[in-house]
Amino acid sequence: MNKTNPVFTIENLNFFYGEKHALSNINMNIMPREVTALIGPSGCGKSTYLRCLNRMNDTIENTRVEGKIRLKGEDIYAPDMDVVDLRQRVGMVFQAPNPFPQSIFDNVAFGPRVLGLAEGKSALRETIEQSLRQAALWDEVKNDLKQNAMNLSLGQQQRLCIARVIAIQPEVILMDESTSALDPIATGHVEDLIAELKKDYTIVIVTHSMQQAARVSDKTGFFWLGDLVEFGNTNDLFTNPKEELTEAYITGRMG
Repeated sequence: MNKTNPVFTIENLNFFYGEKHALSNINMNIMPREVTALIGPSGCGKSTYLRCLNRMNDTIENTRVEGKIRLKGEDIYAPDMDVVDLRQRVGMVFQAPNPFPQSIFDNVAFGPRVLGLAEGKSALRETIEQSLRQAALWDEVKNDLKQNAMNLSLGQQQRLCIARVIAIQPEVILMDESTSALDPIATGHVEDLIAELKKDYTIVIVTHSMQQAARVSDKTGFFWLGDLVEFGNTNDLFTNPKEELTEAYITGRMG
């Protein structure tokens, strides 16, 4: 894919929970094979925005979207958009690890089986091994793929959830505070993994940790009360912010 064309183009995005105006006029381009971090205080719209990108907000009653979100030129809110297909293309890793109470093998096999992505047992096994390798988990579990995923440590469970997303061959991986339940060592593993995965995937993360955003992302967006205050190269945003509010937030004077 052309490295200069955005994967996502977001134009004048507004989002409402009933009467509450949760996102105001958001404009952003998300570029291929980059990590885009979304920072800001709790309740400022980061996760709402992230869930707009794969229409997870559709599951919440009395919500409304205005504006345009295009995935490689396709309007994802168009009436003929296949939401199942969209969520295959835009996979999501949640805040708390949520493996199924099944074997490691069956967890990773779930998506490919449902979507018919692996023809035959050997192709399925290959997909599972490849996904676990990409999630940096294969060496730890390869001798016991039949064990219940709930027996894994929290950090391993989260990498399993990442493997489960990889197995459906997405174009984009969304991560909603996906290390907030993990200890520092497990967090480090996931951050290393993000750096590896961006060679093949476009990644958008919501993080409550500015240090994490600074470590892992190429671009950072700072949200405040539903507004995108500033968006740009991570290094510039943290060392030379354009907006006073951004500076006040990252230096700890606000938020």
